[in-house]
Amino acid sequence: MSNDNHQSRIRSANSAREKAANIQFSYDSEKLKQENRYKVQGQAFPKNTNGFNWGACLLTPIWGYFNKTYVACFWIVLAIIPFVGIIMSSIFSLYCGAKGNEWAWKNNDWKNIEHMHYIQRKWAIAGLLINIISLFLIFGSIVNQINTLQRAGIL
Repeated sequence: MSNDNHQSRIRSANSAREKAANIQFSYDSEKLKQENRYKVQGQAFPKNTNGFNWGACLLTPIWGYFNKTYVACFWIVLAIIPFVGIIMSSIFSLYCGAKGNEWAWKNNDWKNIEHMHYIQRKWAIAGLLINIISLFLIFGSIVNQINTLQRAGIL
């Protein structure tokens, strides 16, 4: 009886081996596209996009959030550190500007390299405009404070 049981196991193992030999491996191309979404038409990060990303530098936490590069939001933590925070956040902004194109390429779906550059150029223009407006508002506030102090007779 144990011999029949043993023979049955051997036949079962042999049929399993035959089935395994006939298995064909296939790839789900949609799944591969999703996993490699940062590769446009099979290309890795192009070396000609290594330029400085002004949007990532000037609008670091906002740019990071909307470009799915959440490490750039770390800028907020650095900025609130007393005394050295402004220096550390400035250095981190420059680092984000240097790595911005690579991060944007990897973390977003782009039609092609021109599409990525077009969108990042819009970020750079927005960053420049927001920083210019901020400087004018700060300058206006300082002038207003000086005028208030002069009227009060302190200056």
